[in-house]
Amino acid sequence: MEKYLSQKQLDKLYRREKRVLGKEGIEEKLNKSKSLSNSNFQNGSIFFSHSHLDKTIVSKIGLLFDKLDIELYVDWLDKSLPESTNIITATKIKDKIKSSNKFLFLATFHGLKSKWCNWELGIADSLKSHENLAILPIETRSGNWKGNEYLELYSEMRIESNNIDDLNADQIFIKNISGDSISLREWISL
Repeated sequence: MEKYLSQKQLDKLYRREKRVLGKEGIEEKLNKSKSLSNSNFQNGSIFFSHSHLDKTIVSKIGLLFDKLDIELYVDWLDKSLPESTNIITATKIKDKIKSSNKFLFLATFHGLKSKWCNWELGIADSLKSHENLAILPIETRSGNWKGNEYLELYSEMRIESNNIDDLNADQIFIKNISGDSISLREWISL
């Protein structure tokens, strides 16, 4: 049965990695990892829209995607962006969204409140087909989009396993609004 990825599962993955690598080791792994990429991100990658207030969740998802060998573009790792947001930031973000094959929105409390995330989703919606957009709900209220009903227009990422340690790209699904699902691996290759 497909379900949302939970904060509890991400915490478990983080704790396991922390026992093996230590906190500094995790940070080093994420900085070197191609799963959380920077300005060198390749076409074919996933633009990962998220609130900067969710950096901890993003790091944990980065560990998961690193395990799956899937690259995410994360703007705060992009050294080519200005330190303070401005028109250059907006232009570069828009270009990254355009050049990515897929767009994934981290639907958390903070993400839903972020003006930047909603702007990025609007840009992606205008530039990409709906088959190339998905949301990744995390919060316990996932699926309850009161005030954000427009999110029901998009596919959702779900998982099929309770054991995040053994999770692979064939156990993560993108479920579209008609209820059909394809694996993350298939979605990336479309």
